[in-house]
Amino acid sequence: MKNKKTIIKSANHQIIKFTILISSFLQIFITTNAQSYYPKNYFQSPMDTPLYLSAPFGSLRDNHFHSGMDIRTYEKEGFPIYAIADGFVSRIKVSPVGYGKAIYIQHSNGYSSVYGHLQRYEGAIAKYIKNYQYQNETFDFDHFPDRNRLLVKKGEIIGWSGNSGGSTGPHLHFEIRDTKTEEPINPQLFGIYGVDFFAPAIRKILIYDLDKNRPSLIKKFSLSHNKTSVVDSILVYNDTLEIDKGLIGIGVEAYDYLTDVNREYSLYGMEMYVDDKEYFSYKIDRFDFDQSRSVNVHIDYELYKKEQIRFQKCWVDDGNTIKLYNYLRNKGKYNLNDDLIHKISVCACDINGNSSSFSFYIKGFTNVNHREKTGESCHTTFLYPKKDNQYKSKNVMIDMPAKSLYDTLDFCFEELRERERNSFSETYKIHDQYTPLQHAFSISIKPDNFPEIIQDKLLIAYFVKEGNINSVGGEFHNGYVTARSSNFGNYFVTFDSISPTIKPLNITHEGIVKDTLGLKIKIDDNLSGISSYRGSINGKWCLMDYDSKNDLLIYEFDAQTIYNEKLKFELIVSDKKGNQNIYKKELIFKSKKENSYDKN
Repeated sequence: MKNKKTIIKSANHQIIKFTILISSFLQIFITTNAQSYYPKNYFQSPMDTPLYLSAPFGSLRDNHFHSGMDIRTYEKEGFPIYAIADGFVSRIKVSPVGYGKAIYIQHSNGYSSVYGHLQRYEGAIAKYIKNYQYQNETFDFDHFPDRNRLLVKKGEIIGWSGNSGGSTGPHLHFEIRDTKTEEPINPQLFGIYGVDFFAPAIRKILIYDLDKNRPSLIKKFSLSHNKTSVVDSILVYNDTLEIDKGLIGIGVEAYDYLTDVNREYSLYGMEMYVDDKEYFSYKIDRFDFDQSRSVNVHIDYELYKKEQIRFQKCWVDDGNTIKLYNYLRNKGKYNLNDDLIHKISVCACDINGNSSSFSFYIKGFTNVNHREKTGESCHTTFLYPKKDNQYKSKNVMIDMPAKSLYDTLDFCFEELRERERNSFSETYKIHDQYTPLQHAFSISIKPDNFPEIIQDKLLIAYFVKEGNINSVGGEFHNGYVTARSSNFGNYFVTFDSISPTIKPLNITHEGIVKDTLGLKIKIDDNLSGISSYRGSINGKWCLMDYDSKNDLLIYEFDAQTIYNEKLKFELIVSDKKGNQNIYKKELIFKSKKENSYDKN
């Protein structure tokens, strides 16, 4: 006969199982109802393979939320891509960066679909694009065809998966947008589901002092097994944390997992409670492109810059206007002003209703020195988020439009002592790299002692990691070089008078192209960046694809290619400061049949 403890334990176990089951059904019910106004059976999948994702919708990226789902193509190109419903091609964009070769289709139900990083287009669309490129003598373009020019049917192949543009590996970038507002919407809300087997996991908790003008980290702890236990199926931190009284905020490091526990993905949503009262929640169902840069204030931007880990805030800064947050009590901030013990709970969830929760306890105490401002101040002036701000020193002018800042800024400006090589100004510290901006600001620096001959080559540069510099460009006018930048940092005036480099990759000394598919040429620039290029054969413009991430130009052989004749090829490449390089060569394109010399 079972003893009393065994019976009670068994009963508790059944209650927990029943509670979890009811919670799961409730989650599914809530999720289904919250998403019911999106049509579930209207669209088909853009691919005929299972949708294994390399990045879900809303993933946290540098300076933006990911606006689509990235569908894996197993490190290969050339998978067929299908129109998800009837419609017409409303936009075609070809670019060496961003979405690369992309196509936009408008559907009759108020939504549009986007397909990015394609290898090539298909059928009438491909023919239309090539004709457009030759007529306008351009590889990259952004074009809006007439409404009835390129009609597509549901399930029609519109292109083939690739790795074009800013892609870091072969995949399909797929979006569904609200046609009227252009807001991207999570495709899984429409029944286009990614494969997902695992629940999210919470790794670390951070506690911030929010009494200061700038949030200050006061406690950080991991969910280590030796300090946690499971209570009613919830992971609980065993120790009560003593926190200095005042206004506090909670930060979380958490990840979602899809097909294994080794690949980390961004969350779909999160909730935070204090004493079982909801204080904060968000779900990334849709967002506004104009607000996407607010990802930098959705996370602890300074910690990300220092540690390359995105800790998400469970509170909202005054200047954060992105519409992600389903519920906010006191903007997610909690005023710890008593000596009682309070429970903080965090729940991380995915779009399929899987979730993980964690609770810990805090107790307020008074430590008058803890919240005093520490460290040396570089105070120059205060800048405000809701107004235009200007700052001017002897040699520098800064113009910052309203809504560039997320919060009132104790602005720091310094002239640094050490002058950089090849610079024509001092180096100026414009605040610090750990403070994010929503919009770009204008910076003007007065150069000195520069030869007049290089006046149009002057530009503004700033420091990036490991002492490297990037150009933000700029033009000389009225004694200043003026440019726009979206980042604080250390800036100075330098110049670019070096022409871009041109390096043929598959041309022999005799001018024979050692490839049956096309001509490949590497182009690069030392500082200001490639501005334009033009390739021609026998004086006529030829279409050359530009893969900027690999600094590669490719002329693909097609029906217009002339084989086995000497052809006069010319390539002109210019950078953004007007420096130019010209490559000329007599070439012979060998057809596959004639290219037998390679076998020797």
